[in-house]
Amino acid sequence: MSMILTARALQIKTGNPLRKLVLVKLADNANDHGESWPSVAYIAEQCEMSVRSVQNHITELEKMGLVRTEFRKSAKGLNQSNIYHLRLPDVTNSGAGDAPCGANAAGVSGAGNAPTGAGDSNSGAGAAPRISNESVIDPNNKNIKPRSEKSKSKTAMPEDFKPTDEHAEKATKYGLVLNDEFEKFRDYHTSKGSAFVSWNHAFNYWLGQAKQYKPQNTSGSSVGIDTVERDTVFTQIFSTGWKPANRIQEIAKEMASRSGLGRLNEFAGRSAWKGIWQQAAEQAAREATA
Repeated sequence: MSMILTARALQIKTGNPLRKLVLVKLADNANDHGESWPSVAYIAEQCEMSVRSVQNHITELEKMGLVRTEFRKSAKGLNQSNIYHLRLPDVTNSGAGDAPCGANAAGVSGAGNAPTGAGDSNSGAGAAPRISNESVIDPNNKNIKPRSEKSKSKTAMPEDFKPTDEHAEKATKYGLVLNDEFEKFRDYHTSKGSAFVSWNHAFNYWLGQAKQYKPQNTSGSSVGIDTVERDTVFTQIFSTGWKPANRIQEIAKEMASRSGLGRLNEFAGRSAWKGIWQQAAEQAAREATA
């Protein structure tokens, strides 16, 4: 790690914040000779970007004369991690002709090479690398979204969450009882510890699913449901000595016995019981008109 090179990398303007981050990471991994050899995959992981983006930014840094890449192969011809020779100018310098810190000394691989595209000056020192003033919008990073487009966090159901007019309109359209569906929706997701980005959309989806599984009224007429009677009978149906008081209760008791309602927990049992009661009421209505 070279603190001097890291400090210089932080002062250099590359024209793109992610490109500068790659440069700082290369400097952070460099030795005192300006040689850095982290793998592209490691840089991508540390900088939280794609491998392709890292490769594109290194190419741009090479064009700017800040980096020279030395490709390496093993004795068997296999690819090894590249060596990146950093050529970082001291941007606080007033322009004196000192060689950039990090340039390789004599005898070191790549020594004496002037930065790519650097011209000769009267003093004999290579010109400083070009500092880009281009827009920070990088066409190579189209996958980066503005903050406003980033996904919102999921949250548990707010205590004050209630059905909206849109929910009421949809429930009426689907032939559902809004309060009953909301009660089932709330109990189910509270017991599961669910979290959603939008609870409004989640309840809309629930209503759509409830529509698909809603018992169909084959008689073609709407049957009114006494929810008080329905809920009262649910608490009594398995009590010793309880007897049905009307035809709806008789049918519902028989259907409950066949469906194994008594083996369900209370939440699942109540949900199933509402469907059973609906079917029982419709069957009783058909018998009455037969």
